[in-house]
Amino acid sequence: MKDRLNLPSSGDIKKTLSLEDGKLPSFPQAAAKLLEASKDEKSSLADLSIIVETDPGISIRVLEIVNSAMYGLKRRVTALSEAVVFLGLNEIKKLALGMTVFEKLFKSGRTEKFDRLLFWRHCISTAVLSMEIAKETRYPDPEEAYIAGLLHDIGKVLLDVRGRVNYGDFIAELETSADLIIEKERSVLGLGHDDVGAFFCSRWKLPENLALAVKYHHQPFEHLGLNRDEKLLISIVSVADFLCWTQGIGSLDLIRPPILAPEVEKIIDLDRINLMACIQKMNQDVDHISKFYHFVFPSANQLRENLLWTNLKLSKANTRYYYQEDPLARVREDTPAASRISSDMELEFGKPLARAKSIKEVLDIVMYQVGLVFEPLHWSILLKDPKTEDMVFSVVVGTGRDKLTGTRLPKGEGIAGAIMESGDSLIIEDVEKDPRFSSRADRYTGFKTRSIIGTPLKTEDKVFGVIELINKINEDRFTPKDLKILSSIAEYAAIAIERAYYNQALTALATKDALTGLKNRWSFERAVGSKDEVMKRYGTVFSMLIAVVNGLKDEDDARNDDILKQVAEILNAVKRRRDDIFRYGEDTFILLLPLTYAEDAETAKYRILKAASGAFPSDTRSPQLQIQAYTVSAEDSVHLKTLVRGVLPKAKLLVNEDRVKEIEDNLQPLVENETQKNEPDTDKSSTFGKAVALGGEFIRLKTREFGQIQVERLSMTAVRFRVPKSNRIEVNDFLDLRFSLDDLKKSVVERRVVVRERQATYILADFYNPPPYSKDLGFYLMS
Repeated sequence: MKDRLNLPSSGDIKKTLSLEDGKLPSFPQAAAKLLEASKDEKSSLADLSIIVETDPGISIRVLEIVNSAMYGLKRRVTALSEAVVFLGLNEIKKLALGMTVFEKLFKSGRTEKFDRLLFWRHCISTAVLSMEIAKETRYPDPEEAYIAGLLHDIGKVLLDVRGRVNYGDFIAELETSADLIIEKERSVLGLGHDDVGAFFCSRWKLPENLALAVKYHHQPFEHLGLNRDEKLLISIVSVADFLCWTQGIGSLDLIRPPILAPEVEKIIDLDRINLMACIQKMNQDVDHISKFYHFVFPSANQLRENLLWTNLKLSKANTRYYYQEDPLARVREDTPAASRISSDMELEFGKPLARAKSIKEVLDIVMYQVGLVFEPLHWSILLKDPKTEDMVFSVVVGTGRDKLTGTRLPKGEGIAGAIMESGDSLIIEDVEKDPRFSSRADRYTGFKTRSIIGTPLKTEDKVFGVIELINKINEDRFTPKDLKILSSIAEYAAIAIERAYYNQALTALATKDALTGLKNRWSFERAVGSKDEVMKRYGTVFSMLIAVVNGLKDEDDARNDDILKQVAEILNAVKRRRDDIFRYGEDTFILLLPLTYAEDAETAKYRILKAASGAFPSDTRSPQLQIQAYTVSAEDSVHLKTLVRGVLPKAKLLVNEDRVKEIEDNLQPLVENETQKNEPDTDKSSTFGKAVALGGEFIRLKTREFGQIQVERLSMTAVRFRVPKSNRIEVNDFLDLRFSLDDLKKSVVERRVVVRERQATYILADFYNPPPYSKDLGFYLMS
């Protein structure tokens, strides 16, 4: 068992968990006996009764649920022997085991940030869903799948109660990270919850199947030589865990679904399982079970099929990203001349891509690394316009950036068009000899194309873009070896882009209202869920405005949508920069106003009403906006959700019904929108950037001559400096600059630049391929 489990050593456990008292956490005795009885076909009701009755509290609670409306029995049951007649031995075992584990192991924790109610809801949901999927896949013991689902995250409890690193602090750090939870645990805490959980399952002598499911529900297991049922149980728990996260029922209050190991989708064909029926059954059972535990779970969002399928697409992209063979390593093995791709370069490529939270970040990282490897004069990503099927220069770097960004090529035109249609990489060593070459881009930019390499960006079966490189700085032509390297980088990049696309779409589905684009109810409840976060965002005293639109027509009246969008526009128009607006319900909006006392809240209220009066007539047939104002202390912010629910008891929970478009149908307009929002300041007047006085030196690439410079203005994309008179620097020359900042660290900046203007000894230059994550320069310019 130990060989297959590959358990951490006791020393590793002691580095991660605090065990100064010498005692290892114990598994509840009653639960252990129940597990033992569940595997013994000869166990009887009498055996079960003896086990449960050792803990009278558990016995009473089991009888309570048997007598609840969940089972609808006609008369009251007073003994376990009667209960089993109605429910069956397996059902009683399941209820008793769940109650024992919760009361003795899961109920209390060390940190408030690790919400045990959310965690237990996730465990119960995963257990119920595991049992339903086990039935669908004909696993021989669905009750065992239930228990495996119940215990799959037990390692998180141990990390919370005994961890040397505070698990609450870890969760807070996780909220600002894009890392997978399991990977972050390993890097920050030392071990993941899967390893910790499996270690203790083994120590507690729990059935081996359960320990395997706990260990491998986040890890590949194909290499272990497991039998069919063992592999199926692990896969069942993995899928159940994943599906719970897709429905907003994660073990932590985050939008961070896990990934599925590649073999899971081979073992369980998700297309052949009625996932929606399984999830509906889970929702029903969890609702009933919550009554058993005498508490109300935080309300789960309504069933969201669109959210489920978006998560599945994201999971597939994540699986390919994390488990694919390293394409750069493959190139290095096959192509000795490609040794320029060092392990350092891979770290700079892979790690930033893994952390990237948006498509824009991913594209910036990809383009920067392409520039480092190939040193092209100009390089770009072209994406297909889903409406016209034109190829659009969506991301452009290099000498033609300003002129070429947004330029369109008709479908099939040029080298990029040929790549898009064929899905194959191309190298054109001399464009004058290739009839497919289009001079359209040359006419726009004024430069002369000599050599091109290009490769498609594609998902498993569809091309959504092209990476194209034009000319080299050193005027060499591109080679087949260059093309092989570029194709491998594109393979890696395409998966990262797909991950970012679906991750971004998933976040929007979960946090934004589809109709108005405002933050939604879930976002509001997160915003006011923690006193510390409220104080950081809104200050010690802030105000809340609750705005209700009265007089809407029937629910299906299309005019309602127009009215609600108009209200959202009014609220956006009058709000201050730091104010937050949420669409809380069908006809309800909430505004949170940082550092705002009662008097200013009333001013804001009447400012909104005045704007609304100009939009809506005052007659009784027109909708009217009613606003209530409340001023709140951050200390009392924990009661805000209760206050709002009291004021708005009938506010309808909205579900974002938007369907996420396929990546090839939506990426181009999305990137265009992001680029416009994040467009850097391109002003190159004498007053651009920050005024500085920094000494440095230059090297002219063409002739290798060098000299001193005096930097006078500086931004993230450009630099203005003076040079000695005795040099031959010309417009479009490439220079390597090196200068030191006058910050505390005396940070050294080394950049390649392309000269844009020269007036006597003054030179204005753009940074060639500036890195997207230059912290030292960024902090310096902001200071």
